[in-house]
Amino acid sequence: MDQRVEQILLSLARQHAPNTLQNWDQRGGYEERVPRLARALAEANILVLMADQPPSLAVITRDPQTLVQEWVNGYWKFYTRICQEIFPSYIQLSAHTTDNQWPLVLYLRGEATPVIQRMAGYISPYIVERQFSPVVSEAELIGLMDIVLDELEAWNIPRDAYKRLRADGAAILKEMLGTAIQQLPLTEFDRTIFSDSRRLVPIKNVPPATLPESGNHPVPQQADTAQLNPTEQILPAATGEAAPRLPLIRRDNREGERKRRPPVPPIPGEKLT
Repeated sequence: MDQRVEQILLSLARQHAPNTLQNWDQRGGYEERVPRLARALAEANILVLMADQPPSLAVITRDPQTLVQEWVNGYWKFYTRICQEIFPSYIQLSAHTTDNQWPLVLYLRGEATPVIQRMAGYISPYIVERQFSPVVSEAELIGLMDIVLDELEAWNIPRDAYKRLRADGAAILKEMLGTAIQQLPLTEFDRTIFSDSRRLVPIKNVPPATLPESGNHPVPQQADTAQLNPTEQILPAATGEAAPRLPLIRRDNREGERKRRPPVPPIPGEKLT
């Protein structure tokens, strides 16, 4: 599996971010090289994620396509909510699978580079760290949002908007931790956010962690899936109405060759071959 994942990352870098390979630190083994390359791809607007089928027998009988869709939708909802408030002109995002094998490797391409970077450096490793914790406190989720929003310089937005955004982001993170799919580690934390006791290290100079009433920006929910071409395409930006869920697009790196469809839901109207 190690060689497969590294080859996928190398292929993505060659296609979308060739300059990444020039600066990639290739020292060390797989556990050192691959996280560095995956994090470098985030600088080029590419968030690579990896997941396996759920370990729990209680959900193993569920359709894996549905499980994958729920997992990806969590990342889409988080990205969309952040961009609604901070980067409304860069809200578009697309999701792409890489091959038909498990563990599943897919990537998201978003226009808001700072958000993709924070998702790679904080959100993805946090989900891996806490996904099987029996209890995750609301204060910890709020604290993580403070860290992410601080790096995005979100303290420049109005105080009430900041508090709404923080609460919405924490709610989405809570949903993401509850998905049945098992996310596997790929990127690492950009900096240490847990103490030796595994408690989140707080940051200073942020508004108090009170939960506001719902604001004008609802958390995106699943709705209809847009019909897409089998080539790369980006969904239109979400509006205040019901937002579409993010469909997965299979990207075949070998032109002219058909592969078996990966474990993702079929797109309405698509002809399967």
